[in-house]
Amino acid sequence: MLNTEIRELIKYLKNIVAEEKPDHDAIEKYRDDPDFIELDKMVRGIRNACKKHFQMIFDLYPDPTIITTMEDGKLLSYNQAFLKMIQLRGNGIVDESFNIHDLYFELDKREQLIAELKRTGVSENMEIMVNDANNEMFVGLVSAQVINIEGEPHILSVIRDITEIKRLEAEIAQLSTKDKLTKVFNRLKLDEFLQCELERSERTKASFAIILVDVDSLRNINDTYGNPEGDNLLVAIAEILKDNVRVTDIVGRWSGEEFLVILPDTDEKGAVTLAEKIRTIVENTDFEIVGKLTASFGVSAYRKDLLPATLISRAHGARNRAKEKGRNRVECQ
Repeated sequence: MLNTEIRELIKYLKNIVAEEKPDHDAIEKYRDDPDFIELDKMVRGIRNACKKHFQMIFDLYPDPTIITTMEDGKLLSYNQAFLKMIQLRGNGIVDESFNIHDLYFELDKREQLIAELKRTGVSENMEIMVNDANNEMFVGLVSAQVINIEGEPHILSVIRDITEIKRLEAEIAQLSTKDKLTKVFNRLKLDEFLQCELERSERTKASFAIILVDVDSLRNINDTYGNPEGDNLLVAIAEILKDNVRVTDIVGRWSGEEFLVILPDTDEKGAVTLAEKIRTIVENTDFEIVGKLTASFGVSAYRKDLLPATLISRAHGARNRAKEKGRNRVECQ
């Protein structure tokens, strides 16, 4: 078994290495002992060497990294990557007055981070909106761990700017639901909306209708003026549709020159009224280069035994009838 003196020395050396408050009783008791002095000096040297190595690794770490006090958020240390991030965002001054509270826009998220650190000692990949020196926000992915410095808990945090990643994710998500040309919903998303509305109407007995909009003579326009001008017209028609429906209505591109408008809580009469309104707007609009343009409309309303494909088929039948009767008409089926 270890004797009392060895246990005292081990405890003292542990505190030195861990940067806890040293045992003053041990210092008082052994300060004149040459072996103690030599051992103390050696351990302190090892600790300082480790700190230098840590500082070197800390400085060279490629992600922005900081060390702050646990409670008041005062900045104790930062690496070059963090300094570069701050400078790129318009602030070249980082000193002891810098407070991490000034960095985080969502202070409630930081409070969650602190609570998790106090509970587990580590927090990984928390997204927090960060406010830079220009009052512009970016998305920070923060991972943090509690570290001990001179007997006090501090926070080692890595803050990655993932704004561009989030932008690309949003763009990819939009591409998966929106038509690239017209920026309205695409066929895949329209199928989802149709199924949801049919299920809702079956469940609640609420009315529900659709309008199929077909741009007249688009092929001739493409042949005469070129496909880019045809694309411009489709964009213009999409804007007209979006501008003249309710916020609860859904506008999407069904096929090449066809648009679909889904109208929750709308009966056949209401859908025909809206279709006539849009038909008149299209007819009276003076489109650049092409001039006048018309569209044909097919309306179909929900019936209890309808499937999405049946509903669309009936709208197509109504649209075809509008075409056969001379175009620029609204028909329902």
